[in-house]
Amino acid sequence: MSIKINLLNNGEFQSQDVSSANVGDLRNELEIPTDARVNVGGTIRQNDFSLSDNDYVAYALNNKTGG
Repeated sequence: MSIKINLLNNGEFQSQDVSSANVGDLRNELEIPTDARVNVGGTIRQNDFSLSDNDYVAYALNNKTGG
């Protein structure tokens, strides 16, 4: 089964077909680092959060140190 999500890429949401059922599957499918935060619909979600058609998804990895 495949669903269509809107994935943030270079500042724009782009439609993308994925076969993932949840955030954890999406991490594997798109090779999202395990320490990156995944945001679905404006809220940070855990790996067991189920994805739905047309969800808006973004992820970020904060690897800054110092100031």
